[in-house]
Amino acid sequence: CHSKSSFIFNNCIHSYLVSTSIYIMSSGVLGPIDDLFNHLLRTRLQRRAKSILVSGLEFLITDLAILFLAIDLNIQDKQVELGLFIVTGIGALYVLSLCVFLFVHASCYMNKDKMNTTAEIEEAFTKTNQIPFFDGIFELVFPAKFRGNVWYLPYIMWSFCVAIILSGAILYAFTVNEDVPKATTAALSASALLLYQITADFSEYWVISRNQERADEDLDEVVTA
Repeated sequence: CHSKSSFIFNNCIHSYLVSTSIYIMSSGVLGPIDDLFNHLLRTRLQRRAKSILVSGLEFLITDLAILFLAIDLNIQDKQVELGLFIVTGIGALYVLSLCVFLFVHASCYMNKDKMNTTAEIEEAFTKTNQIPFFDGIFELVFPAKFRGNVWYLPYIMWSFCVAIILSGAILYAFTVNEDVPKATTAALSASALLLYQITADFSEYWVISRNQERADEDLDEVVTA
């Protein structure tokens, strides 16, 4: 019993040290990257993209913490352990791909200053954004409602997001008999929330980018970049 208690204590200490080290590293990395994004992404819609990109970097750093913590857990069921590694990797690949696509799209197509969101869409998002956390759920109908070029892309992203979160939750449920430190549980929860936030914010960005008007001309036509 004493041996098991010592193992749990040492595991918790090591998990805490890993989490603290990665947090310190992330603090030093995100600052310069945020400054770079401020320099490159200046229009209103580009600033929306920038906040998603920063959240994506936070997710990747959290994912790295989960990877180190999962290795340290030494889960008895090796299939569950392999599954956690695979889901962690797929989650990182999903967010990295989304961020690269978003950066290229925002830099190349959303660099026009004199563009405004249509009033109807602005009002719709203003209402849903007043409901923290659940706003992404209420906004699920918006891509189909407001359409635009490649309007269905957010639904593809949501499919990946839900699949990753559900897979991670199911695999985590198989670790109930393991000595899982609180740091690992906290990292997994933060990762799921970040993934949800990134996907919801991307969906909002995409709907708005599909429905832009020139601010200097009274035109009703939609720019489909």
